[in-house]
Amino acid sequence: MADRRFAAIDVGSFDLEMGIYEIDERRGIRLVDSVRHVIALGSDTYNTGMISFELVEELVDVLRDFTEIMRTYKVSTYRAYATSALREAKNRILVLDKIRVRTGLEVKLISNAEARFLSYKALAAQGDEFNRIAESGTAIADLGFGSMQISLLENGALIGTQNLRLGALRVRTMLSSVTSELTERDRFVGELVDHELETYSRLHFGKRKVRTLIALGDMARLLRDRLMTKESDAALSARTASGRFVDYDAFLEGCRFLTGKPDAEIETKLGVNSETASIVVPSAIIYQRTIEMAGAEKIWIPEIRLIDGIAAEYAFDHRLIPQDHDFNDDIISTVREIIHRYGGGDVHRSYNVANTLKIFDALKKVHGLTNRDRLLLQIAAMFNHCGQFISMSRASLSSYDIVRATELIGLSEEEHELVADVVKNGENSFDWTGHGMREVKLTAMILLANALDRSAKQKGGDYRMTWEKEDGELTISTRYAGDMTLEQASVGIIRNIFTEIFGAEPVLRQKRN
Repeated sequence: MADRRFAAIDVGSFDLEMGIYEIDERRGIRLVDSVRHVIALGSDTYNTGMISFELVEELVDVLRDFTEIMRTYKVSTYRAYATSALREAKNRILVLDKIRVRTGLEVKLISNAEARFLSYKALAAQGDEFNRIAESGTAIADLGFGSMQISLLENGALIGTQNLRLGALRVRTMLSSVTSELTERDRFVGELVDHELETYSRLHFGKRKVRTLIALGDMARLLRDRLMTKESDAALSARTASGRFVDYDAFLEGCRFLTGKPDAEIETKLGVNSETASIVVPSAIIYQRTIEMAGAEKIWIPEIRLIDGIAAEYAFDHRLIPQDHDFNDDIISTVREIIHRYGGGDVHRSYNVANTLKIFDALKKVHGLTNRDRLLLQIAAMFNHCGQFISMSRASLSSYDIVRATELIGLSEEEHELVADVVKNGENSFDWTGHGMREVKLTAMILLANALDRSAKQKGGDYRMTWEKEDGELTISTRYAGDMTLEQASVGIIRNIFTEIFGAEPVLRQKRN
């Protein structure tokens, strides 16, 4: 198979970056060339809520140059994503339109949950090295310019992830309005970071042992390359293995080395421009405090950027490289971890989730939904009535509030909202008019699954579900011979609405022995 040339573009909070990749099954994903332009869009957004006219013009000019480079390399396709700086800007619609009209590029705004999942996919694309590290006690600290994501892995699977508003540029922007004194600057950042991390550690770390911390982000690579592996810093480089692993003490020593130093000295020491130098110390303090909290034995700093995640996503989506990692399992495992906080590990909920998926699979020739919709249905069924933890009388509304307030890794904003709406409408009195058909269909499936275990005693056991096209029936069979009056009545309540939506009448049949 011939190489497929692909361009990945990241419209970030601090810079614009484009990577040109060649992708094929035999050689995998190879970066051919990359170009980066520093432009602190986030400074405007985090200060004023809008991106200034001057920065928009600069942004458009750089992206136009990117398109010329793409033509030179004969790129066959591209993906361009924008993160928090553009996503949070009040004039984002105007900016996106200018980009489209003047460059021809369609830039997609992605949520934080999507952006962090791209980095995770880039890690998974590393293959055996990542799989080996992820098997035992691993944390990922992904420091961006707008926020930081901390994710936990056990036995090779993602089990929890949380976003903290501790981005390097966001913190620097806060500093500019507080103090210019170096000692006060470092103290302020330390206190801010400690407060966030102490809360995170108490709620999410518990007694987990972290053996390896994976440090992602431009600043982690900068500290490694410009400070910890320089020959002149012999004491540090001696404890830096293979260029990508740094031991605990070496990394902390490197971070502490920078604190208290003015930006001008950091410019000279690390060989960076003034804009980059201004965010080095906030980044170093954030990494230092995170590593101290985790207590990891070693730190892995791989060559991973968001553009690598974009390329990995494209390659996986189009089956251009082998995929031996199930990303849907990661999403489900993080949801499962969240649900446990609300007493969601009970048998009744698990039984309802399984029956919901059986309904989906039985009607796949009727409902016209995709495998992605099946994943969203599973997530919604897991969250269904979790709000009872807060309020028994308004469980669905409380469930909606919980979902909306919870970051769901790997889901877009649209998908997140869909799950929340399905959870909110999970009552027998659901009025399906005025809602999108995807939402209506997923909600109806959850309602039927709830009805099949209305007593919460799993009477039906292993239900068998078949779609009878000739009779227009969804036949639900059970071998339970006892009293199922409550379940029969509950199915009867939603029978008409379910039949109207799917053209399939749910019929609960007991097979007598």
